[in-house]
Amino acid sequence: MHFPGPQAGCVGRCFVWGGRKREMLKSGAGRFVGYNLLLLAGGAVVLLMIVSAAFIFSSRSQLHATESLRAARVDRLVLEFISDLVDAETAQRGFIITSNEAYLGPYETALGQFAEDSSDLRLRAAEVDEGRAIAPGPVDELIKLGQAKMDLVGHNLAEFRAGHLDTTRLVIASDRGRVLMDQIRQKGATIRDVAASVRIARAAAMRDAASMLTTMISLGVAMIVVLTAGATMVMLRHIRQIDEARHELIEINRELESRVRERTEAVMRTNEELQRYAYIVSHDLRAPLVNIMGFTSELESATERLTAYVRKIGGDAENMDRADALVAVDEDIPEALGFIRSSMKRMDSLINEILKLSRAGRRVLEPVPLDMQNLVSECIDSIHQRFAEAGAEVRIDGRLPDVVSDRSALQQIFTNLLDNATKYLKDGRPGQITVRGRLERGSAVFEIEDNGRGVAEADFERIFELFRRAGIQDKPGDGIGLAHTRMLARRLGGDVSVKSDGETGTTFSVTIARDLVLRMGRNEA
Repeated sequence: MHFPGPQAGCVGRCFVWGGRKREMLKSGAGRFVGYNLLLLAGGAVVLLMIVSAAFIFSSRSQLHATESLRAARVDRLVLEFISDLVDAETAQRGFIITSNEAYLGPYETALGQFAEDSSDLRLRAAEVDEGRAIAPGPVDELIKLGQAKMDLVGHNLAEFRAGHLDTTRLVIASDRGRVLMDQIRQKGATIRDVAASVRIARAAAMRDAASMLTTMISLGVAMIVVLTAGATMVMLRHIRQIDEARHELIEINRELESRVRERTEAVMRTNEELQRYAYIVSHDLRAPLVNIMGFTSELESATERLTAYVRKIGGDAENMDRADALVAVDEDIPEALGFIRSSMKRMDSLINEILKLSRAGRRVLEPVPLDMQNLVSECIDSIHQRFAEAGAEVRIDGRLPDVVSDRSALQQIFTNLLDNATKYLKDGRPGQITVRGRLERGSAVFEIEDNGRGVAEADFERIFELFRRAGIQDKPGDGIGLAHTRMLARRLGGDVSVKSDGETGTTFSVTIARDLVLRMGRNEA
């Protein structure tokens, strides 16, 4: 009988053990994958629940906040409604006592706003809780009482102007006005109480929603912690079987953490660089351009020497290599250098424009009283040569309203828009550019209208974007002027918009605060 030697037995046992080990590793890897897939699915479900809960409860909170704001708006409108009536009554008494028409300013203002305020109050009250909270009846009664009060004030003023002094004093001395105001205040307080109850109820609902969302998130976090713990146990069990893989994963995790830190530091550095934007534009970006322009000059000199050398060495006139070299030094290289110079000049122009835009955004505004008629005339005179070259006629339609604003910013705005109107006049059509202005409450609106080639409706906003231009690009420009104009107008408490049919002309509307000092004061408050 033959017995296997010791080496053969060892190899057989090792082979069997190795096979078992491989089977164990495969089985463990399968279980590891299965467990992790199960845990991953559980984590995904939990995250989906948290996201869904956050979406639902945030939507509810937004709805509650909207209703609360509507109720607060009604409360404010009631107070303004009553305040207008008080101002009207005060103006009446001041006028009757002094016979000075200047005292009637608040009354005339309240009289002019009464119908609009009443309509606004009725509309806003109907919006609260979709009309279920504040019934139309109390609001209509309040408006009716307010109208009666305004009629009484108007009657008193009419009697006084007619010379019926005794009758007027009798009416003023009577309790009718006081009774009306008491009724108005009582009715207004009723509406305000309802609005306050809506705000309180909606605030409580928002707190409940926030509390429920917090609970859901806490439960979700707890479930994620449990799933994470389970995943950690499975991972540790698997790591014990594959020690090398564990070390590799550790190294990978360390590398990922290092990359995260590096990315975070890079973002912070980027933010710091953005804060020094103006300096970068004025110095760091311009320096390479200067170097490139210098090297371009050296390349041109080297090209001249190379051209002379190629022509000097002579050779067969039909030699293709010599012909290619001559084409390169005579045509290709000068053309490429020309493109480089053109690109560098354009980049330098863009840097200058961006720097100007940045400085304009940081410049402190200096509001002063301005005669807009003279200011716009100065802007027209400053670029009259452009109008003459384009064959355009510029006129100011009527008297422009005076404002209190920043002179430099307004000069830049009107110069840009007038120059832009001249640039895009339609060939074959005599240019007509008109400037007009008007007041609208606390704002001044100026329009610059031309009969040029117009702007397509799809480009109404595009033309105000930085470095974006619309239409046929047959005119020089960097796409900064209109963006600069809108930025300046917004700093002056307004905006710039455009109207056009795309064919017969364009109208730019510039809206600014009539008194920038008052606007800045309100913003600071």
